[in-house]
Amino acid sequence: MLKVLVLQQLNSLSDDRIEYQIRDRLSFMRFLGMELEDPVPDAKTVWSFREQRKAFNLVNELFARFHEQLACHGYDARNGQMVDATFVEVPRQRNKGE
Repeated sequence: MLKVLVLQQLNSLSDDRIEYQIRDRLSFMRFLGMELEDPVPDAKTVWSFREQRKAFNLVNELFARFHEQLACHGYDARNGQMVDATFVEVPRQRNKGE
């Protein structure tokens, strides 16, 4: 579940969106060590896990340690943004020089 929170934070996703993205993206499933047939934690489960950690002020400490470990190995995790883009072919406009 901690990995779910990492994905959620680094990709700026809501609880509902992280549930959807785990179901949709093989890269997320691979990062979480999941197979296609494995159950995906729902938004309520993610929210509950995070809130339980917040009650003991552990969320900030966990992420501080996570970033510290990454830095020890020469990495820096930055927030990302998912963009869904579609290429659409448009008719070419032929302008005649008159």
